Amino acid sequence: ARWIGRHTKVIFHMHGSQFDTFYQNSSFANQQRIRTTLNRLDGIVVLSTEWATFYQTLTQTPITIIANAVELPKQYKYHSQSKQIITLGRLGERKGTYDILKLAGVIQSRFPDIQFTLYGDGEQGKVQQEIDRLKLTNVCLGGWLALADRNTVIQESLLHLLPSYQEGLPMAILETMAYGIPNLATNVGGIPQVIENHVNGDLVTPGDDAGLVQQLSDFLGSQMRRETYSRNARQTINDCFSLQQYFSRWHQFYQRIMNETEEE
Repeated sequence: ARWIGRHTKVIFHMHGSQFDTFYQNSSFANQQRIRTTLNRLDGIVVLSTEWATFYQTLTQTPITIIANAVELPKQYKYHSQSKQIITLGRLGERKGTYDILKLAGVIQSRFPDIQFTLYGDGEQGKVQQEIDRLKLTNVCLGGWLALADRNTVIQESLLHLLPSYQEGLPMAILETMAYGIPNLATNVGGIPQVIENHVNGDLVTPGDDAGLVQQLSDFLGSQMRRETYSRNARQTINDCFSLQQYFSRWHQFYQRIMNETEEE
């Protein structure tokens, strides 16, 4: 920032889902450098109120919340009798992948027709070894999902499952909800701003294996619950996370920054 012109505004758009951990694990000197850098900025944009609260502990720089957004598909048809539960994203500890495997082991006997498919890269070999060790017949790895196939996979799903330990505001949650696919996720990062527990999806605390089992069992046992969540999930995206609203918020943000420049 020292080499940027005096009248040039510098903005950080923060998307990292583990910056709090990075900061806390940094040395005192590096923490000071981080604070100094953040204080030189003209604005910080974050994805949720949770992240805004965190950055407010580090800097006096103004913080603006602009959540991620997605396009709302024109066609909407939720298959409430589908047997397919999907997960989109990297495979690994942070995303709760191994919690999904433990969950699948319990669901396998209670709802034998339900199939879990984990799409994404990451710890594929390690996850497959764990699937084999647990003798899970209801879990498979779908690999990296090509864009051309993504919409079809989402539309044919019953539920999107993401029991993460750390998050920003996952696009996978917004994308699936736009298609009316309910989510079972954890109350971390910006997720509680999108998913309202027992209204348009279900939330649990990270690592709560019993809670995951209970929430999923209740969801699978009630068609009315599934269909209600579906309608509400799509409505949430339409009302709060559409691209039109997203662009409007950015326009207002840049307009404010420009006005501040003119005042100087």
